[in-house]
Amino acid sequence: MKRSPFFIVLLCLLMTKGVMAQNEEDVLRYSMPQITGTARYVGMAGAYGAIGADFSSVSTNPAGLGLYKKSEFTITPSLNFNNAESTYRGTTMDDGRNSFALGNVGIVLAGAPANRLDRSPVVNYQAAFGINRLKDFNQRMVIRGVNNESSLLDTYLDYAGNKNPEYLNAFDTRPAFDTYLIDTLIGVSPFTYVNAYSYIGGFTSATQQKSIETKGSMNEIVLSGAVNLNDRIYLGLTFGFPYFRYERTSVYKEFNMTENRDLDNFSVSEDLETKGSGFNIKFGAIVKATPQLRLGAAFHTPTWFNNVTDKWSSTTRSYFTNSESFTANSPLGDYEYDIKTPWRASASAAYLLGSIGLISADYEYVDYSTASLRPSVDFSTQNETIRDNFAQTHNFRVGAEFFVGMMQVRGGYAYQMSPFSNDVNDGMVQTVSGGLGYRNADFFIDAALAYAFSNLQYNLYAYYPTAADVKYGNYNFMVTFGFRFD
Repeated sequence: MKRSPFFIVLLCLLMTKGVMAQNEEDVLRYSMPQITGTARYVGMAGAYGAIGADFSSVSTNPAGLGLYKKSEFTITPSLNFNNAESTYRGTTMDDGRNSFALGNVGIVLAGAPANRLDRSPVVNYQAAFGINRLKDFNQRMVIRGVNNESSLLDTYLDYAGNKNPEYLNAFDTRPAFDTYLIDTLIGVSPFTYVNAYSYIGGFTSATQQKSIETKGSMNEIVLSGAVNLNDRIYLGLTFGFPYFRYERTSVYKEFNMTENRDLDNFSVSEDLETKGSGFNIKFGAIVKATPQLRLGAAFHTPTWFNNVTDKWSSTTRSYFTNSESFTANSPLGDYEYDIKTPWRASASAAYLLGSIGLISADYEYVDYSTASLRPSVDFSTQNETIRDNFAQTHNFRVGAEFFVGMMQVRGGYAYQMSPFSNDVNDGMVQTVSGGLGYRNADFFIDAALAYAFSNLQYNLYAYYPTAADVKYGNYNFMVTFGFRFD
């Protein structure tokens, strides 16, 4: 069932799976957040772990809330421009999809003890509530090329094996059987299958095309608190409640290029909808080592998605040169399962340059091989694939902000290692960003533009050499409006 077209959220794949199999792609899709949130955070490419006083801190290092002196409300509308360029057997195709989103909306309430005792280290405390967007799934991709080596029908023969037609898979091989794309040899035992190309002496060449369109997003409701101790140590805690909706529609078409042919073309359309919600906890600390140097650290527990629901269906159509055509619709499939994403740990440092600005750097460790699908007894093969093919990663982000009067100029770069081990796929993501801001005592407005890019291989179907090289690019433009109040 799952054949995710992208990673961004990055996502992406080891190889294409059957239409109804929950697999390692699901774990990766929901485990790799993008750099999104407020415009200030994005303008510095997410290198914000030790800076604080920004609403995006609640989803990264909640100790950053401790640096708020006044209460604040923020809202961030954004525009996403996604593009995918595929190259398959010498043919290059280009497509994309644009979307509008709300990067974040939230409120921070800052308070102080009414009668602070001389020995009390608590200078003030903060509470925050809101929503941060973690990932955008909107994308469209087209792959096209001429294949002289294999057909999708070859995989159907592998799937069918020697099964009785009554026991063929209701989402791929049975529709192929009902549309005469595969059939059994009469009088042969055990059941032996041939595909439609066998009627004309075997497969020689076909134009193959696949279009994939995805929609949806992953967001996180956050409930956070922080405390400022002696204006030197800041501690924070966030309870995160992420939720997502992922929709995917793919259409595979194959056109027979043999001159004397019986089969003209066929298509397989697949629809998938996945919804889920979960829970995680984030801890963080920031220390002012010197008046200029801030050091930060954060730990994120795994996210436990305990009610993931998939619904899927497929439609297969075949067209023959004698003007006959056949259509077979699968039933509506549904399945519930759980996902545990990997835990994360980060360390950060920021150096304040007085009235000039600041520079910042973050390091993050994630071990994707610790993720899993549950219940484990049902997903032992998929979880073994995760352990064998996913890797420990080291991610880096650097950013800078410079002050020009009441204006700010920002820039940043982020490097996210590939989650794959043993060169299974690429998957490395890089982000370059920049932004501007204006701030006074009660109001601020920030704008940012980030460009994220990555390369992945996408297999049109399993077992046979059908890898397409895909270059993903995403422009994310956003504006944050903020209002401070006592």
